[in-house]
Amino acid sequence: MNTPESEDYKKHIAHCFLLVSKKLSRGPIALWGTRDFQVLSESIQEETGILLSISTLKRLSGRVRYKSRPNSSTLDTLAKYIGYDDWRVFSNSLEPDKSMVVKEKKRIGTTTFFIYTTATIFLILVVSSYLLLQNRAKYYSPNDFAFSIKSVTTGLPNSVVFKYNASIADEKDKIEIQQDWDKRKRVAVNKNDSILTSIYYRPGFFKSKLVVNDSIVKEKDVFIPSNGWLATIETDSIPVYLNLENELSIDLDMLKVHGIDPRTSKTIVGLYQVRDFGELYTDEFELTTSFQNNFQSGNTPCQVAQLTIIHEDGPIVIPVCNKGCISEISLFAFDKQISGKKNDLSNFGVEPTDLVQLKCLSKDQKMIIAINGNHAYTFDVTEKRSKILGIGFFFEGTGLVKNVRIKKNNKILYDSNN
Repeated sequence: MNTPESEDYKKHIAHCFLLVSKKLSRGPIALWGTRDFQVLSESIQEETGILLSISTLKRLSGRVRYKSRPNSSTLDTLAKYIGYDDWRVFSNSLEPDKSMVVKEKKRIGTTTFFIYTTATIFLILVVSSYLLLQNRAKYYSPNDFAFSIKSVTTGLPNSVVFKYNASIADEKDKIEIQQDWDKRKRVAVNKNDSILTSIYYRPGFFKSKLVVNDSIVKEKDVFIPSNGWLATIETDSIPVYLNLENELSIDLDMLKVHGIDPRTSKTIVGLYQVRDFGELYTDEFELTTSFQNNFQSGNTPCQVAQLTIIHEDGPIVIPVCNKGCISEISLFAFDKQISGKKNDLSNFGVEPTDLVQLKCLSKDQKMIIAINGNHAYTFDVTEKRSKILGIGFFFEGTGLVKNVRIKKNNKILYDSNN
């Protein structure tokens, strides 16, 4: 049985998504496909820092049947995305002053109340129609724009040429190009121009975007291979490239050449292998590796080391650390974050003096992570498979990788020792 409260709740959700569709300029929600919900998920994460999965957004919008009421944090995130402090503030903005209505009811008859109610409904319909018309007036079809990319070289750094056509946009429209997930890296461009170039300093798989009035109208994949193993000192801007010799190892002497001492300042180093591994996807693979953070200092007592598996729809992040620091780490895979503050990640705590033996096996829609032969965690794998395009190891201070082997159906697709 539907109560007045539940009916109000449904109206609020519907009105919220009306504002969402207006903000994104992607047309009515009823016509959205999975790609539109993916764009919305990325846009929400960029603006609020909180990830709402595609399936969650589909359920909320009514595109997928779902009886349970979403949790308050999810609703608060949606409200923040459309410009409100939280869901309560948004809901209250849609409600009339109830105290005024109660007083008025005591003085008016049923006929007058009927007229009042009818007028209110009419006003809501008028306002909703106006919002829809406004949305339609500002709506651009992705087909109205052209967007393509071309990388200049195969090494790093690598310049990418973006070609675009946004001539259909109004003179007052804001046109921008975003080179990856980071909204802060948007660059304003002129609607009458057609080329922008940008430099990528790190290897990886990126989704570049053509953005009009803060709405994504076109996306293109940018794949920057590492051209073998690449060693870096990570910074907030341009990384420092290191020369690897025969081993996959970054030591103190290599850092000293660049005037960096991890004993006096926190230092993150990385080892990348970004390439096309062939028919390798997230739904079926086996990765085994042994690695170690071999830097012991009071400045980095947790000795965190992290394996990142790069695929087309995002990263799989698997960290290990000193046993006493498991509260500070988090796993991430398939739109799901597992925080050490709210989950028991004891098996990701290791002895800092030993090599870590890690195995990651994805099969039958499950991804099982084992550390030193012990089961550590199992993720549910999404039905949509995603192509794996790289791996990366990151260490606080210094670290080494002894070997990496990737298999599919017992066939070796990559072996670092060969």
